[in-house]
Amino acid sequence: MSRSRQAALLARHLAEVTDIEVGLYHDTGARWIAMWADGPLEEVMRTHLDTALAGHRYVDMRDRKIDCHRSTSNRAWAARAIASRREGTLGTAIVEGAAHRRSLGVGMPRPGVHGPTHTHEYYALLRHVDDLCRGTAYPERASAPEDEPLIGQLLAAGSRDRANTGMPTVTEYEMASALLAAEQARTGDRPPKLGVIRSQEENR
Repeated sequence: MSRSRQAALLARHLAEVTDIEVGLYHDTGARWIAMWADGPLEEVMRTHLDTALAGHRYVDMRDRKIDCHRSTSNRAWAARAIASRREGTLGTAIVEGAAHRRSLGVGMPRPGVHGPTHTHEYYALLRHVDDLCRGTAYPERASAPEDEPLIGQLLAAGSRDRANTGMPTVTEYEMASALLAAEQARTGDRPPKLGVIRSQEENR
């Protein structure tokens, strides 16, 4: 059996045990890269990989250097942001993160480079949710059933038509801007309004 065939079978095995699509790609020389979006953390995938290589089905891959790389989707970003918002940690992270940036004297982009909404609070929000994505296994999954509709609404709020193509593109940057506007609009005990995102109380 060719090494490329074994690599394909190994990728299929990893996909089966993790319930996520996994690709195993040749990089250069003896180096290969296992890549997937969302799903398990890299150390967990490494354990599954080492276990598989210790067996007798993928012997031609044992002497290969296989790196693991996990990316995260827009869906994962939205799911972590909504979970943090529901748990009440998002606002605190924004305030503390922005204060920390200011205490370090972190500079801001030139006016007009990223737009007027891109403040210390904006970057603190991005950093907080990015950290949640990196540290959470299967970050794309809703943490609570009530998060599901809000995840979809945040994805919708973060989409825009790029270059008038008629094809909306969702980015974490657009979602962060919408989410920050909602947090800054919070008044008293009322939940903030976020474009199409509304709390269950507002929908009653």
